[in-house]
Amino acid sequence: MSMSPEARLALLLLEELELRGGRARLRYLKVYRMMNYWLGPEAARRVMERLSSTGYLRISGDTVELIRRFKVDKSLRAVYREARDVVVRAYLGSH
Repeated sequence: MSMSPEARLALLLLEELELRGGRARLRYLKVYRMMNYWLGPEAARRVMERLSSTGYLRISGDTVELIRRFKVDKSLRAVYREARDVVVRAYLGSH
């Protein structure tokens, strides 16, 4: 069974945040910006709310903090490339 685009993007967002030290301003998270642009603000908000409600991250104003830290075995570039592929496929699949 494959992951939904939103679930895959949520994981990629967590990986990006971990690679950035576990804390960043929302506007600097490239995976979030891609979701917002390609899939719309509602989809991006849903992903963020789900991650927050399940205890993976904390949102305080415009800052996002990773609560559950983990090891990521890829680079930021690889995360961005994968996120781009996922959002473009999801966007094209919905239009």
